[in-house]
Amino acid sequence: MGKDFALLLDLDGVLVKNKNLDLFDDTLTFFRFLREKNIPFKVVSNNSRIPPEEIRKKLAQKGIELKEEELLTALKVAPSYLKRFKSVYALAEDRVKDYLRQNGINVVEDYNAEAVFVAQDKTINFEKVKNATTALRLKGAKLVAVNLNKLAKDTDGLFYPATGSWVQLLAHATDYPPEEIVSLGKPSKEFFKKALEGFEGKEIYFASDDFYTDLIPAEEFGFKTLFMTTGKYSVHDLEKANYKPFRVFDSLTRLKEFIEKELLS
Repeated sequence: MGKDFALLLDLDGVLVKNKNLDLFDDTLTFFRFLREKNIPFKVVSNNSRIPPEEIRKKLAQKGIELKEEELLTALKVAPSYLKRFKSVYALAEDRVKDYLRQNGINVVEDYNAEAVFVAQDKTINFEKVKNATTALRLKGAKLVAVNLNKLAKDTDGLFYPATGSWVQLLAHATDYPPEEIVSLGKPSKEFFKKALEGFEGKEIYFASDDFYTDLIPAEEFGFKTLFMTTGKYSVHDLEKANYKPFRVFDSLTRLKEFIEKELLS
């Protein structure tokens, strides 16, 4: 008899190796293993550039078929929170703005907004930052982050400030109280509560490449934390952070072996 467990799997740096959602060499084998063994799981992602249905379609084209309930993204939970505001300025790319509008959010293009919603935006420019800053400074807008990730790794292997870094910049510039910033993605309680739906009573193992945003906060929920060195942080970074996860793996193949030997047997 094995353990009664479920997996939470980060997307970027664990299942895919870049923002194009290119799979690692062992991703397909790992997913076949999950299906064959009927292992319950959810893919949980702070991706804020691609709407969730588009992610599912892209993954399906690469051989990863996910049911709607098997994918939870920070962007997916955003509309239900943002509907409380009459107007929202979105520091985000056009497809994200379109997704919000399709889900009933009044996204405006100037600083006359009740909330500023910050997502990852590769088209960011001075005017966008100025509008967001002005909405916070002059209009008293609520600062809402799709997530508070510090660092992101691009498709070319280079790094750039993630959403949380832009949020901190805006908060610093406008003296916005840090404790009043709303984050909708990992590691918010609302996000993890949604992620755990259907997994009641199970021991949760959470695999991620980000110990700052994912694994360290996940300890508060009692998750077993599995650090993957296949993403933006290395074992050296882990040592500098003085954090010790439950296990460390350098591939999905090694994670699969752990599941077979220690969770299923």
